[in-house]
Amino acid sequence: MLFIEDLASLVLWLLATVVSVNLLFLMFIFYRRLGRKRYYEDKDAARSRYTRVISEFVDNEINVERAIVLLDEASTRAEHDAVQEMLLAQEDANNAERISQVFFGLGYVERWSRQVFGRRRTKALIERSMRREKASISTTVDRGVLASIGKIRVFAVPRAMALEALGRLAPEYAQVFIAEGLHDASPEVRRVAIAAMGRNRHPAAIPLLFEELLKAVEMKNDVSLRSTKSALVCYTMEDLGHFVPYLSHPNRRMRFFVVDTVREICNKASRNMLLNKNDFPQELYDAFLESATRDEFADVRARCGAVIKHFRDKRALAALRALLTDENDFVRLHSVRACQDRYYAELVPDMVRRLSDTRWRVREAAVKALASFGTSGSNELYKYFINTKDQYVSEQISEEIQRSGLTADMVAALAHGGEDRDLAMAVAKKLVLMGKASLLTAAVAGLTQPEPRILLMDALMLAPTEEFLAVMEVIANNDGGPVGDKARSLLQAAEQRAVGAGTN
Repeated sequence: MLFIEDLASLVLWLLATVVSVNLLFLMFIFYRRLGRKRYYEDKDAARSRYTRVISEFVDNEINVERAIVLLDEASTRAEHDAVQEMLLAQEDANNAERISQVFFGLGYVERWSRQVFGRRRTKALIERSMRREKASISTTVDRGVLASIGKIRVFAVPRAMALEALGRLAPEYAQVFIAEGLHDASPEVRRVAIAAMGRNRHPAAIPLLFEELLKAVEMKNDVSLRSTKSALVCYTMEDLGHFVPYLSHPNRRMRFFVVDTVREICNKASRNMLLNKNDFPQELYDAFLESATRDEFADVRARCGAVIKHFRDKRALAALRALLTDENDFVRLHSVRACQDRYYAELVPDMVRRLSDTRWRVREAAVKALASFGTSGSNELYKYFINTKDQYVSEQISEEIQRSGLTADMVAALAHGGEDRDLAMAVAKKLVLMGKASLLTAAVAGLTQPEPRILLMDALMLAPTEEFLAVMEVIANNDGGPVGDKARSLLQAAEQRAVGAGTN
């Protein structure tokens, strides 16, 4: 029989247990915080102690053997981490091999390898790496009970971090470890291996990366498509010959991602140099002009224009002209954007025809493309703007004129005689009649040259706004020259019209 004394004793024991657990938890938190504080203090001290050594080593003032002797004094985990981070932060293509040799000499590579692959495989992998052996790459993934346990994130993340460090070794040393990391059961570890392959531009890895890309496209892979594509984008123009076989892949989405990857590689290279067809492998050049432009998948045709534009020859010009009239509006859109290059000035008439496209995004792209060709393109744009009766096209062109700074060029043309002035005046009048006069009004107030100001006043009087009339009042009261006289005469005419309208 349960008595009240027994119930009270049970409650007291439960309270004591809860308090004890809480105290233990608080003690653990304080211990961990003190441990982390001590870790970062030791790490900062190690940075201060070894900064000079690493700086001298990077500057070739001391050799590899001497650096190993000096850095081997680091003994704690915090000191090891500090040395590792400082060396990796200084790594580049010129010193990667020397830094890798230091990591081998300090035993860091062995420690990382044991963490990823275990003690048994580490010795053989290090020997193969030191011999700079070319790794045979495959996608076979470890199976079994231990592999299933290894897929658990809490176990996989330390392996992924260690493999990331191994992947930062010089490419000749790293490829063995990276290839072995592809067999790991965890997608986190394989993702790191794939990224390291792209970073090291391992040529033998290209077929594997495309195999992984195909799995991602078909949704049969636990490594994301973005990770694989990012690795492929790390390759350069010199590697594009390896991409050619995949441009004719039976899977159309695969062809799209191959073309899109080539596009990104070309865009990256074009930031530092002007590309032409001689920078591309002949097989890739022919594949784009003969196959990609006629691909049955519209997304492939759309993306290939951004690659073809870098060829800069007659065949490329003809291919882009054909793409500008493609049946698919997405293809036409990207083709117009690809033509924004002074080499393709011959395509200006073709882009003018796109101003009447049935899709507003294509029309907008055509307006921007023509504006990018300078005077020749903007004049064609102005002529179309003046003559078109399409309200939507007129709106798009007027917005681009104001947004891209063409208004300033148009005002500058008013100061010169000839055809350009007449064209600019006609554009200004149409802008005023459409109610797009704010920038023109600001030009009247801010310009110093009398001739363009007077011409703009005449244009703005076609549909005067309150803002314009207020500007005219200021000019009439403060300017004693021809501009002031013009402002006063226009204001008088406006007042007479207002009186006449009131009488009627």
